[in-house]
Amino acid sequence: IVSYTVSGILLIVAYRKIRPITIFGKPSDVPHHFIREQIKQYGRVTKIEPSQQYGPLLVVQHRPPAKIMFWSNKTISIKIDGIDVNANGYSWLQSVVADKNICFIPMKHPTSPAHIECRVCLKDSQKHIDVGEALLSLGFAKLSVPVPKTIRNRKDVYAVAVYQYYRTLAKAERYAKDRRNGLWQSLLAPRLWPLSLWPTLLDRVTNPSRLPALVK
Repeated sequence: IVSYTVSGILLIVAYRKIRPITIFGKPSDVPHHFIREQIKQYGRVTKIEPSQQYGPLLVVQHRPPAKIMFWSNKTISIKIDGIDVNANGYSWLQSVVADKNICFIPMKHPTSPAHIECRVCLKDSQKHIDVGEALLSLGFAKLSVPVPKTIRNRKDVYAVAVYQYYRTLAKAERYAKDRRNGLWQSLLAPRLWPLSLWPTLLDRVTNPSRLPALVK
């Protein structure tokens, strides 16, 4: 009796921790500890929904680790955390991300019933693309959050994840500004020669296939 009781308690605790069969259909379905512990979730983007208030939202059919309810058509709306996407970014999402499998990590507690803000990565057999970083690199979005300069407690999983993610976004935006990609072509003055040649030469040496991989 004691063994079965202990096993039952452990099973309940494990279920509450990983929610193996729960399909998220609204932001409030995401447990608090999923955000604090940065637990990855998976799904398929069924469409990109325009929103004047929030920007493009990814409508995602969530796939839990054990999808038992195959008949469920519930979807959850996701906003890419940390960026404001422009019209070109919306078109890029439509052509590159729609109907694709993604990995998403909830980054903030939902403040709106309309969506939850997440880090989104495109899952593919050949490449692994951070969608927010890609949009910023192409100049199809702007950074919308302040970048933390440092973190006090490096044992805090959530604080470290937020710090690293926002630093990555800031680096991607600097990349686009240096090369006058996308919106920065009109917002910033052209770089003087020969400074304008340096980013191009650097790309050819360090990562010649960067842009084609993002644009495909």
